[in-house]
Amino acid sequence: MILDLIFARKEILYHYSPFSFFPKPDKEKIFQHSLVNEIEKYLVDETVQTLQIDVLGEQHFFIVKFLKWDSDYFNLPTYKLLYVLYAHKDYKILKSATKIFVQDFFKEKDKYCFSEIPSEDIFTIQALNESGFKLVENRLTYYLDLKKYSYERYDVRSAVLEDIPNLKRVAREMRNDYDRFHAETVFDLSKADEFLATYIEESVKGFSDFTMVPSTTGVPSDAFLTANYLFNDWDAIGEKVSKMVLSSVSSETCKGWYLKLISEMAYHLKSIGAEYAFMHPATTNRAVIHTYEKLGCKYGKCIHILTFTS
Repeated sequence: MILDLIFARKEILYHYSPFSFFPKPDKEKIFQHSLVNEIEKYLVDETVQTLQIDVLGEQHFFIVKFLKWDSDYFNLPTYKLLYVLYAHKDYKILKSATKIFVQDFFKEKDKYCFSEIPSEDIFTIQALNESGFKLVENRLTYYLDLKKYSYERYDVRSAVLEDIPNLKRVAREMRNDYDRFHAETVFDLSKADEFLATYIEESVKGFSDFTMVPSTTGVPSDAFLTANYLFNDWDAIGEKVSKMVLSSVSSETCKGWYLKLISEMAYHLKSIGAEYAFMHPATTNRAVIHTYEKLGCKYGKCIHILTFTS
């Protein structure tokens, strides 16, 4: 039954894939790998709940994952609403099902849930909004074709353990007021700052495939950019693509280094065989978007991050 619902809204659900931005994608491969295979894995995952709600004969499945690390860090039970699956086109029925989900799932107090929904799934966005979910962030996907990439070169290196104190400080200081952790009122700002500092520490220790810092004489390691190679996805989706993940650049000691790190990471990813790179700027970060476009990156998609706290 769940498989039927996945295919019922195939054209919309396709946009949930992180790889839906390609200009000429193999949609069948991407859909099978990113949606069908992933949802099948979630259905046997002990941290995932599948809540079935029927309204006027129409079935809905709300697939929710418990996030242990986030829950422990923020001392708040944290969940991610991964998908809302249904086959009909009746908004009133969807809204009724969503309100029932909210009433049932958030019976307990101090429960936090977020969901990342592409712009194309407008009915689900509206139904969640009308049921009490609020918008906290709008995020874009930009992508870069690496096959013919060419730009000025800069001196960079891989981050080492000795860089961690510097990188954590920069991550704390260069706050983005519009990301989910800082825009979400339920989180303490200093705790949100420390979350990003912890993230970069773990990235250097191996959570990310590569963390890049400046290597120019006289320039401190007050700027960084992480990347994940995504080798395991290449054959499955028919594209060699990697992801630039987290960055922070000191405006005092490393001015201008954001462009340099993005450009050099493009060269690095190209050197390991990637043909595309993608990244997720916030819609509010005009300077970052301008940098991407200056380097030849193109717009791929937009998602909206909604949250609910009981």
